Amino acid sequence: MAAIQGSSPPGARPLALRTYSEMPPDAPGVETHTRHKSTSMNVHLAKLTVPVSERINTPTRSSPIAKHHGSLSPTTPTPIRSIRGSSAITPPVSPTSPRTSCDTLDDQPGILHYDFSKLDYELSRARQLGSGLWSNVYLAEPTAPAPLSTTPDLPTPPVTPQRSREAPCAGVYAVKVPIRKDAIKVLHHEAEILTFLQRGDCASQYIVPFYGLDPRNNALVCEAVIGGSVEDLTKRLGHMTEVSRHLELVSIFPRIASDLVAGLEFIHSAGIIHADIKPANILLDISDHYSLPAPVIRARYIDFSASFPSTSAPPPFGGAGTWDYLAPELLRPKAIPSMASDVWSLGITLLSIIVLGSPYAAACGGNLFMLREAVKAGDPLGFARMDPVAQKRMQAVQEFIDCCKMALAKDVGKRATVEGWRGWIGRRGL
Repeated sequence: MAAIQGSSPPGARPLALRTYSEMPPDAPGVETHTRHKSTSMNVHLAKLTVPVSERINTPTRSSPIAKHHGSLSPTTPTPIRSIRGSSAITPPVSPTSPRTSCDTLDDQPGILHYDFSKLDYELSRARQLGSGLWSNVYLAEPTAPAPLSTTPDLPTPPVTPQRSREAPCAGVYAVKVPIRKDAIKVLHHEAEILTFLQRGDCASQYIVPFYGLDPRNNALVCEAVIGGSVEDLTKRLGHMTEVSRHLELVSIFPRIASDLVAGLEFIHSAGIIHADIKPANILLDISDHYSLPAPVIRARYIDFSASFPSTSAPPPFGGAGTWDYLAPELLRPKAIPSMASDVWSLGITLLSIIVLGSPYAAACGGNLFMLREAVKAGDPLGFARMDPVAQKRMQAVQEFIDCCKMALAKDVGKRATVEGWRGWIGRRGL
């Protein structure tokens, strides 16, 4: 199995990925649509163990997500006790909020909130992993929660005991912290999407587990993933010899493609459009769950800040995606992302693993006007073949190119749906 992070001299041996937390036991024209580079929550450390939290709250009726009836099966809402504290934005500090015996339920039942009374975390010494337009991401270590403060000499009435949400076990967290006040609504929107998606069976196989929105600092607390992103993978493959790179590609591409198509099917079946699929928004690691015959590579989606239900309008702060991965129909006036444009973006993402970058790079050379025209042309495979090296790489893995073709029809009506794409992969045994 190949390593994802770092670089090596030509001829380096294939990389070895380390494991992440175990899966659940029951696992079976757009004029100015340029988006910032999304913040990755990838971590490159030793083995991390952070199990998945699956309990959530039920979305409110006013939520656009609540209006969509997807195929996800709901779970019984579990009250989460929390107290609203300060909303510090920068610099990152360890969130603190006095807890008393008078804690009340939060007024945002559509969002899973991080229960810091079970296990807290520290940001004061955290290492920054990445940054974006709206947020910074930090590697945070868990800490023991602050003691519960009580008011002496004041009798309290008895209360009915309630089963509380189990806290994640000690590990390392990726904490996404807003860096400006207007970013809070963006992270709250993403938290709502993540909360909804995690209602699905085996959600942790397709999206990076979300532990909740911390009401003290409006940060998203997620599982730390150690294998790096698909963007990191392409850089790593670029440092290999052609023979080593080819062997590595043959080894890892089928599993990555299968996981990502299945993951996109999971997201779409919930009625959610991701709207920003690209290599930087996919993280890789290895699963060695006891139910699997051998450790396998896993690819999972992150960054749902631009996502939205298919029955609703896109968020005002969202865009159409990143230029190189943009579907040609999104360059029409007033076009909005769709499930079909998600499929195109994933097809370009998979193609980038084969050609080691944007398929338009050789033809456009960083010229944004030329890039826009190339995207409008709707022929990424043709543009990729303009690079002799990329053409040779594509010829060596024709079956993988056929897989990408399923998603890269310019005519939306002829483009494969994610369900049809997954069926094609299954029939080919890819």
